[in-house]
Order: sequence, then C-alpha cells, then structure tokens
Amino acid sequence: MKFIDRLKSKHEVIMFFITTILFSWFLWFPALLIQNFGVNLALPYNFFVTVGTFVPSVTGFIFAYIFGGKAEVYSLFKSLLNIHIKVKWLLFVFLVLPIVSAVSCLIFSLSRETLPQMQFAPWFVPVAFAYIFIFMGPLGEEAGWRGFALKRLLWKASPMKSAVLIGIIWSFWHMPLFFINGTTQNILNSFGKIPAILGYLLYTVMISILITLLYIMSNGSVFGSMLLHAVGNLSLGIAPLIFSEKGAVILLATLFITVSVITYKYRKIMFRKV
Repeated sequence: MKFIDRLKSKHEVIMFFITTILFSWFLWFPALLIQNFGVNLALPYNFFVTVGTFVPSVTGFIFAYIFGGKAEVYSLFKSLLNIHIKVKWLLFVFLVLPIVSAVSCLIFSLSRETLPQMQFAPWFVPVAFAYIFIFMGPLGEEAGWRGFALKRLLWKASPMKSAVLIGIIWSFWHMPLFFINGTTQNILNSFGKIPAILGYLLYTVMISILITLLYIMSNGSVFGSMLLHAVGNLSLGIAPLIFSEKGAVILLATLFITVSVITYKYRKIMFRKV
C-alpha cells in the first residue's frame, strides 16, 4: 500500500474515532442528567443510552460515503449481510465465549461461592439474544468499529495491533457509562472505579482480538462480528460473574488464557506484516 494511502486511511480512522466518541458522549449526557441529577426530560434515560450506541455504525456509513462514495457504502452494507461463514468459525462464534463463561462458573463454584443469578430465564434466551443483537451494541456498533475502522487499520497495521487499538478506543468510548447510574458499567464501580475501568479495558481488548480474527477468517463479515459481539453480551447475562469481584477476576483470567491460546495458534495471521 502506498505511503499516501496509508496516511489517508489513518486520517479517516482518526476522524471516525473522534466523531463517534463526541456524538455518543453528547447523546449520553442527557442520560447522566436524568439518572444522576434527577432532571426531568421528555424521554427516558434508556432512550439516550440506546441511541448513543448506534452512533458507531451510523458514523461508519456516513464516513464510508464521504471517503469512498456509493461504492464504499455498498461494500459496507454487503459486509453486514455476509452470512457466508464456514461452519468452523460459526462454532467459534457460538461456543468460545459460552465455554469461557461455563469454565469460569465451574471454577467459581469450586471455590464454594454462590453463582450469581441469571438475568433472564433459560426459555427467554432466544429473545434476549435478538434484543441484545439489535439494541445493546452489535447492530449499532459493528458497522463502525469493524466495518469501517478495522477494515482501514488492517491496511496499515497487523491484525493484532489493529485489534488492540480498536479495543482501547472501544473501551474509552464506553467511559461515560461508568458515571451514569443504572448502567452495567456503573454497577461495576462497586469494585472501585479504577479496577472496574481497567478490568473493562482488558475485557474489551480481548473481545476485540477475537472479533478481529473472526473478521479476517470470515472474509470481512461484519455480520459475523455482530454475532460474536451478541454472544459475548448474552454470555455475561446468562452467567453474570462480572457482578462478583472474584467472579470477574476468574472470568478475565479464563478469557485471557483462552485468547492467548487462540492468538498463539493463529499467530501467523494475527502478527502478519503489512
């Protein structure tokens, strides 16, 4: 890739990151006013939180048009509908993070701790998955983080570097939610704000690594990225170890070992030179 093209892609990604963060934070500010200061607004705080989570994908499409025209928008839209994922990687999507949660629960229970209660009944899992997929991140974020940003970062950096960078920015993007009463991130503050933020950063980076590998192995399927994102969020609801300090540590440790093993197995792909 030519040097000038690398600079162009870097500029596009930086603009995407800045715009996404600013507009999401702007939309989340009313939620802060409602939840933390009792300000009465016409819309509930959940509305602002949910709309804010759609900013990455919306910004991804807008910038795809600005920097690449209709052809780039079509390419991004096509990647959202790319369901041609090999069976091996579909198993990866639906098994890796649930297995991490299951193993973490087993270790947690062996330590004679009481498992946290599921956030919804087993029969409700399909409905919960659909709700999470649409309203809790995957649909609203992945066209931006992976469809726009990752695609361009892979032009100028190794998949591992790209995954870690997006993971860090992705985690930073969530930062206001740690200060809004009632959000999942805010609940994690019971462990202490700094441990909660650092733990969340580590989790987000590791999930970003898994999604990046899947994105590459599925020929740029953003649909696959959305599925893995949704399965990850669903797993946290089925086995909410993150609401227990010991459980969160066990979950992070299990995920770290899993991601490390997978990264080593696919090291030639994840650390390939551009």
